[in-house]
Amino acid sequence: MTDMHKVTVEFRDIDKKWDKDILNHNFDIYHLSGWITASASMDGGRPQGIVAEYKNKKLFLPIIVRDIDGKYWDATSTYGYSCPLIDETLTDDETNGIFEEVRHFLFKAGCVSLFTRLHPIINKEWIPSVGRAFTHGLTLVCDLTKSKDEHWAETQNQHRRGIKKALKMDVTTKIERLNEDNIKVFSKIYKETMTHINADDYYFFDDNYFNGLSKNLYDRLLLVSAYKDGKAIASSIYTCCKESGIMQFHLGGTLNEYRRLQPSKLITHVARDWGRQNHYKALHLGGGVGSNLDTLYEYKKGFSSQSLLFKTYRLIINQPEYDSLVDSVGFDEEELDSDFFPLYRQIAVKKVQTVEESPEIVEEEVVEDA
Repeated sequence: MTDMHKVTVEFRDIDKKWDKDILNHNFDIYHLSGWITASASMDGGRPQGIVAEYKNKKLFLPIIVRDIDGKYWDATSTYGYSCPLIDETLTDDETNGIFEEVRHFLFKAGCVSLFTRLHPIINKEWIPSVGRAFTHGLTLVCDLTKSKDEHWAETQNQHRRGIKKALKMDVTTKIERLNEDNIKVFSKIYKETMTHINADDYYFFDDNYFNGLSKNLYDRLLLVSAYKDGKAIASSIYTCCKESGIMQFHLGGTLNEYRRLQPSKLITHVARDWGRQNHYKALHLGGGVGSNLDTLYEYKKGFSSQSLLFKTYRLIINQPEYDSLVDSVGFDEEELDSDFFPLYRQIAVKKVQTVEESPEIVEEEVVEDA
């Protein structure tokens, strides 16, 4: 790319106009203002959009701005996969040239580093040369273009038994949109699950977060709940982006005393059916805790035979300042070898490392009885 002077980069507000402008790109719910606004407070920052343009082709990047010392700041992505949206007609060289200009722009604005989670589906083919794409592990996706019989055939036997057991025990399901009433029911189930697994405080999202999602993204969120004798015993939230055809599991939980009934397996089965019937292309289930090939990964693999790579993108904007911040923490030699990014924030968030390096919420399904 020889005419870099033709690249323009600017900050943009994350608002309804932003939402309208990204419609021409292959986006997901995590790129919309409703999601970013609801989630930004959890990340200790404020939402900000970056738009770069080259030959009428645009790149959109939503970030969360986090202050460091009043002079410098860094950028992260909000919870989920709010990855770069890159015009599909841009070549690799053009995209890398644009990111070089984004780096210069952010340097002048006082940014030290940029971290964002790449979308396993949208960014599947992107291999940057400016900055680094760091591979964490595998993540699982259900192909919703398959038939009902094909889905059942790729469901592992223990999951089939769990689904049949739930149905035999008269567990029923309900599919609805989030609202003020069912948020209270979901929140109670979810928090009991987080307490059961001793999750970090970060994962105890309050009702204001859920109400914010419901208010701004009402028609893009699905609540699938399981009931026994009229009582909600398990519930999961799924995101739905009709434009890209992507559904994703967000959060879920099961009441402790009802785990033996296998309700979450039934919920996943029902959500997959709903996605197929409503002509979505993919249901992204995620991977293991911290992207490990653990029992949670194996649980999800029971519903899907397709895996993709989960990656994060890391770009050091201001190397001298980055090094100075790392030095000021006083890491020992072993800590300096950590893959955490940005490294200078590791101490502050060491207890919630998965917040930065992985989009996985610790989930309850791994402990359900066979």
